[in-house]
Amino acid sequence: MDRPNEHRACIPRCKLPVPTELDSVGLCVHHFTWSVEEACAEMHRQVALRQATVERRAEMATYLSESALLLARVSSNLCLSDDLKRRILCTFLSLMNLRENLERAPGGHAPELRVFAPGLFPTPAVMPDWLNSESNASVRSQV
Repeated sequence: MDRPNEHRACIPRCKLPVPTELDSVGLCVHHFTWSVEEACAEMHRQVALRQATVERRAEMATYLSESALLLARVSSNLCLSDDLKRRILCTFLSLMNLRENLERAPGGHAPELRVFAPGLFPTPAVMPDWLNSESNASVRSQV
């Protein structure tokens, strides 16, 4: 068994350490972001070709939530290089795009995609006052 201070490679010939936040997946930050982006591309293809069943879309929603949570933990707990920060942001963008595709997919509503604690962000039914003003009617129509 690995000691916490021992270097553990994620895949053969990878010299990057596996942070404790990613122990559950056993990958370094670079390979984790790469695998998430590859999975997002495959899931996006399934949604676009209408091959994703309701059950598969529920699995995708779970994967999105878990991956975003892991990525948030990694990005907030490590001192990252600019390159890794860029990769993490790109991976978050891939997750957000897939979430949007799941929500817009034909064949019913997407499963609940909640990563954050309920009540942390306002729901669409609760609009701020500035959005309710008549001068912002064009913005309101886009929401």
